[in-house]
Amino acid sequence: MIQLGATVDSEEKVFWYVALGLGFVVILVVIALLTLLSRLVDDIDRAVDALWTVTKRWAQNTTGMYQFAGTGSILRALREELLRHDKMLSGDDRVASGR
Repeated sequence: MIQLGATVDSEEKVFWYVALGLGFVVILVVIALLTLLSRLVDDIDRAVDALWTVTKRWAQNTTGMYQFAGTGSILRALREELLRHDKMLSGDDRVASGR
């Protein structure tokens, strides 16, 4: 019969304790890094959610922007008409008659 552990000397015990200690340290480091990664992913997720909300609101606010395309020319025509009315009301008959 083979007896396991019957012929383990003190050097082998030290080696196994060191190996178990290093394994424990590695496990703690992995747990710490995974916790850090999880928090980082949560932060990124919250930031992406906030960005998505802002972009949806921005898209909703800009859906009617095409309606402003002709606003400049309409405002210029309105200004010219207002200037004609102002001159007409101030008594300048040349403008009112179209001369």
